[in-house]
Formats: sequence, structure tokens, C-alpha cells
Amino acid sequence: MNQLTNDSLGVKIAFYGNANFGSKYIDLKDVKSVFRKRQVKFPSKNIIFWGTYESSTNPMYVVGSLEAFLDISRFTLDSSMHGSIYYRNIQLNKNNIITRIAIPYTKDLFLLINEIWTETGHRNENIKEALNHVKTTYSSLTYGANFSKEDPDEEINYFDIAESAFKDKGYANYLSPRDTLQKLLVQNKTSQYASELFKSYSSFLGESVQYDSLPEQEQFTGKKTAVSIDDIAEKIKRHRVVMFNENHLLPRCRLVVNLLLPKLYKEGFNVLALEGLSEDEERINKLGFPNIESGFYTRDPNMANLIRTATKLGLKVISYEDFEDTEERDLSQARNLIRKTEINTKSDTKVIVLAGGGHIDEGDIGANKSMAHYFKKLSKIDPYTVNQVKFSSAQETNDSIYIMENTRLYDNDLYLSNCLNSDQIVIGGNEFNRKYNIAKTNLAKGTAYAIYIYHDKEFQLDSTAIPIYLSLSKKDTIQLNLSKGTYRYLERDQDGGIIHQEIIEIE
Repeated sequence: MNQLTNDSLGVKIAFYGNANFGSKYIDLKDVKSVFRKRQVKFPSKNIIFWGTYESSTNPMYVVGSLEAFLDISRFTLDSSMHGSIYYRNIQLNKNNIITRIAIPYTKDLFLLINEIWTETGHRNENIKEALNHVKTTYSSLTYGANFSKEDPDEEINYFDIAESAFKDKGYANYLSPRDTLQKLLVQNKTSQYASELFKSYSSFLGESVQYDSLPEQEQFTGKKTAVSIDDIAEKIKRHRVVMFNENHLLPRCRLVVNLLLPKLYKEGFNVLALEGLSEDEERINKLGFPNIESGFYTRDPNMANLIRTATKLGLKVISYEDFEDTEERDLSQARNLIRKTEINTKSDTKVIVLAGGGHIDEGDIGANKSMAHYFKKLSKIDPYTVNQVKFSSAQETNDSIYIMENTRLYDNDLYLSNCLNSDQIVIGGNEFNRKYNIAKTNLAKGTAYAIYIYHDKEFQLDSTAIPIYLSLSKKDTIQLNLSKGTYRYLERDQDGGIIHQEIIEIE
């Protein structure tokens, strides 16, 4: 979350996401250029701030100006959680969505904030998203008397609350943070940050439990071709660097990379670079599995199993995130990636990268350069970029993958529609899968609980290990494919208490 504070005006707004303001990050002329290209009116004077904002789907450009005697007859009156009123208006202008926020600074003077969404996609869904963004962001608005009264220490720290619930018992407790956040959301429905955290913890328990409210899959006109993992590997194998992106709430994005790893390893790929991994590389590469301290998205069993597959095959796993919190995250990521892979000094290095959202975009993205852009410029290596996000459909799980081809798609080299079912265990190719049926115990019937399955050696070595499988139990019997080995099966209730456990031997 990035907070915009202007002490001289006495205004404070918390933006959820990656927001950058002022000439330190982006020139005013660049913002003005975007508005003019899209034929959207740009303020001519009294400009207070400007910047860019990356929400979950749409990049935005923002400008704030002081306007006298503003006509707000077509605006809707609203107020923040602190009681500060504002007026909001959402406009459609050709392919643009424009949000306008008018804050009554004095009797005859408004702080007007214009936001232009630069990628609309599915229009109706994005209008809903724009309204949600406005109500979420400006619920934090304080100005005037409320600005001086607000005590930041009284604001709810949703992340710390969820972390405490997750780690409270000394092991990974997935149900408690999800249920805690759900209760907090009942009290504060406008908190997008709490909502995103809730969705994240829910996704760890199985992607079907939290996607009812996601936008529909983007409308597509073009060629759509079903492909196999072998087909995708064939397109990738000749490149030295391949970059995949992911929707952090869709575990299936990690599953595609996992399924590709054995084939790409045979083609010489020897490094797996993960945005979602913390600075835990030495332990990861030594032991071969993540624990609760390895990162946030590494808590998803699909991400954990991706790491297990990589280390089992012999790939080196590295992180490349900007942990120094520098001003230019993507540039720092690119530099870290080049330095830690040694891609420019070791000719036999071939790298697989898994990044979030737009970090792999290669198209003309104006002032906001991506990690892939900086990587290409600094390393002189053109990465092959695979987009799994633009056409992701949360509702469709037919276990197929499609290549999406359209001449208007230019930001990435390959676009996939990933419809895999992520509720499966894949580690190292799974050459020796055995089907195993697990029946719900009498103790667990009628009880809300989660199923955890561990490699027993990992669990004995580190009780904070991330399980290889995790789900909410909805059936009396579940069937899983397990490779040869010894596993520990646990049923935990909402407080983390063990309802049932047993050892599973797969011969």
C-alpha cells in the first residue's frame, strides 16, 4: 500500500497496490502525453500531484489539481470510513474508463483527481472494478479536521493479524487466517487489502473457494488452439531465458511451470528464479522444500511443489525480488536476476523465471518500464515471455491449455489460456503415480477442517514445512495420485488442532 500525504493541503489517501507519485518516479509530461493520446482533458493549472498506479488488472495514470467552482451535479456523494466526504464520477470515453474524484477542500475550491484506465478489456467488468477501486481507495480519505485527528496507529494491520493466525501454533495453520480475515471483512467490507489477503489464503486451500467475484475472462477474437506441455516446451527450448507470469491467486499458473520443468531441464535449463521466494535460497537448495518463512506465495502447495520439482531435478532455485524496497522495483529485479543467475558470464546458464502480472510485458508501456524490459536492455538477451494472466479464466477447469493468437497481442511472445485443475500433486514429473483413496474419518464428519499431506521426512525434519497437498474437505472420500514414498496425512480443525493423522505408505 502506498500512501499519498500532502501536509500543506492536509490530505491523506492510501492507494492499495503499486502507486508512484511525482517527478521522482515519473515526469508530468509523460502523464500529460497519455491523457492527450487518449483525448482526455488534462488540467492546465494548479496541478498538485501526478503519478501512475498499478491495480490488479488495469494500469492507471493519475493527476490531481485544484479547481474553483467545479460543477459536481453529475457526481455521486460518498464518504470515507473517517467521515470525510467526496464526490465520485465514472465516465466512458471511447476505449477509456475515467474516474473523477472531487474533494471539497474549501467552500469554493475542490481537489479534483482524474484517473485514466489505460486498458479496459471487458468493459462492464472493468467499470465495476473502477467503482470498487474508488470506494476502496477513498474509504481511507482524510482531510481538514479529520486529517489532524486521524491516528495511524489505530488502523487495522490486516497482514500482521493474518500472519499471527498463520504462525501462532508454530506450524502452518491455513484455516485460521482465512476465517479471521473473513470476520474482519464483515466489519469492514471496503478494505481491498483485507479482501486480497483473504483471497490469497483461500487460494492456498483450493482455487475454487474464492473466485466467485472475479471479472469474467477477457473477450477474445482470434485463433484458439489446444496444446500439450510438449508443444509449449518445443516453443521454449531454444531460448536462454523464458519468463512466465502468474496471477498470484491462481495456483494453476505455477502448475504449468512445474509440468514443464522436467522437459526444460533436459533442454539445458538449470536455474529457476521466483519472484515469490524470500531470501531463503541456501536452505531451499539444501533441503529441497519451503517452510512458512520462505515467502508468502510459497505457502501455496503448487508453488512449494514447483520448488520441490526443481531441486529434485537439480535446478538451482533463486529469488530476485527487490528486498531493499528501492524506488524502482522492476529495475532492481532485473539487476538481481542478471547478477544472481550470472547469465552474462556463464554461457551454459539457461533460466526459467516466474513473475507476477505485468513484470514480463515487453510492449510500449510508457514511463513504467517492466522487469523484462530492463532485463533485455541490461543483459542484451531477449527473453521469451509467456503470458498466463490475460486470458486466465478462474471458472473454467477442463484440464486443457490453449494458445491464444491475435495480431493485436504484442506485449508477450506467447499467450496461454490456462484451464488446468490445480487440485493435484505434481513433483518431479510423477513418473510413478499411484491412486490413493482417503476416507473422511468419523471424528471429522460434520466438522470444518483442512486436509494436509506432507512428505513424512520433511515433516519430521521441519514441522513448519509447506504440505505437498492442502484442501478443504468437501467429500467423504478424496482420490489423489501419489508417487512412491511415505506420507503423513493430517486433518486439522479451525484452531489447528489435529482431528486425525495417519502414515500413508505408497509402494
